[in-house]
Amino acid sequence: MNRGKDLWRRDRSLWAVFGAPLVLAVLALTGLVGALLYDGLWDGFGAALLATAVVAVVLARVRFRRR
Repeated sequence: MNRGKDLWRRDRSLWAVFGAPLVLAVLALTGLVGALLYDGLWDGFGAALLATAVVAVVLARVRFRRR
């Protein structure tokens, strides 16, 4: 029963709440713009950056299932 109380005691600063989504958004936007504006290596690099959001969601789901 202490688990619920521990969740509320954790750091709830603005960076703790929005840090990961902000980093994922910047990576995805960089990948999208890079892949749209440049050719060659940027196409693969942009696809990899766009895939980071998908990988983060999959990892979070796997981690959540273990609890």
